[in-house]
Amino acid sequence: MWALVAAGSIFFPGLFLLSKQTLRQLMGWSEGDAAVVSTRLVSSIQAVMASSAGCIIISSCRDVIDDR
Repeated sequence: MWALVAAGSIFFPGLFLLSKQTLRQLMGWSEGDAAVVSTRLVSSIQAVMASSAGCIIISSCRDVIDDR
């Protein structure tokens, strides 16, 4: 479990920094605009991953409340 926490602690900030630098250098965006769009991108990816995990859990359990 701690490995997943460590991986997430590296992946999401790294994705933010990578997307922010890419938007600034390739697109010529300002620091603020690139930060806002990068934040929204990372949030969207987190939402998709959380929703996917929820769908997998719901589809694999017969009774979501009582199953572990």
